[in-house]
Amino acid sequence: MIGICLHVLKKSTKTLLLIGAFAALGAGFLTLGIGMDTPRAPWERQSDTMFPPLLFTLASFVSTVAFCATTVVFHTLLKIVTENPDKWWRFSGVLFLVAYGMFSFGSGTVEAAIMLNILHLIVGLPALTLLPRVLRKEQNSPSQTTVVF
Repeated sequence: MIGICLHVLKKSTKTLLLIGAFAALGAGFLTLGIGMDTPRAPWERQSDTMFPPLLFTLASFVSTVAFCATTVVFHTLLKIVTENPDKWWRFSGVLFLVAYGMFSFGSGTVEAAIMLNILHLIVGLPALTLLPRVLRKEQNSPSQTTVVF
């Protein structure tokens, strides 16, 4: 199972990096270009210190690639459980976007929450459309091994 997940991650690397680039460009444009607020810095719990915009832009790239990599593994596991993993993966993705969209209003300022929601749409919509397509191509590829339980 680990081998299959690593194989699928390897095949989806270009798409993961593309989505990460969307996140970095979106975060850079929203925070550095327009000057929107960033969320509170997680290392300063007791103060109103905000994330530095450049660090937030770099962290957006890294966290997007890491999170989307876990969603690729999640999609691979859904293939075992259900016959239509794309539907369930998209449903859970939309559910996450809605839940995190509401949760982000506790991130400091309303402007930071709006920026986070825009950024999650910049990342989420391409992820919900591009990743299943890449994973479907991988599923139809003749080189993939079949696992029997």
